Amino acid sequence: MPSSTRGATAVVLLAAAGTTLAGCAGPGVMEGDAESAVTDFYAAVAAQDGQAACAMLLPDAAEALEKDAQAPCATALVEDPQVAPALAHRAADATVAEVHVSGTQAQVITASDTVFLTRSGDRWIVTAAACEQRPERPYDCEVQA
Repeated sequence: MPSSTRGATAVVLLAAAGTTLAGCAGPGVMEGDAESAVTDFYAAVAAQDGQAACAMLLPDAAEALEKDAQAPCATALVEDPQVAPALAHRAADATVAEVHVSGTQAQVITASDTVFLTRSGDRWIVTAAACEQRPERPYDCEVQA
């Protein structure tokens, strides 16, 4: 076998092995990370730590919240008369029931909420929270981009 063919075969085999290994390790790790992001977000909400909770939001979601609440994100999450109670209620029972990951998007279903996330660099960030499912229509979320 010529050396260029051996080299090409080795590259293909290594690429296939890498893809297989990534496929085996990826989804479970990604789901666990998404679950942790939601757990951490609701722990910050429960602790009334608006700064920490805002740091876990997609910047566009934080900006939309600030615009709607006419207050800084950290304040709105813990004091806004519409958003704060909705989040506090969900934080009280944020036990994760299901995690669905598709590429860079995730949906985490807790006992009291459906949270949407996106992958940003090496972490998951919340794009929408305090969401209500509506038949044949998009979710209605208190916090969203």
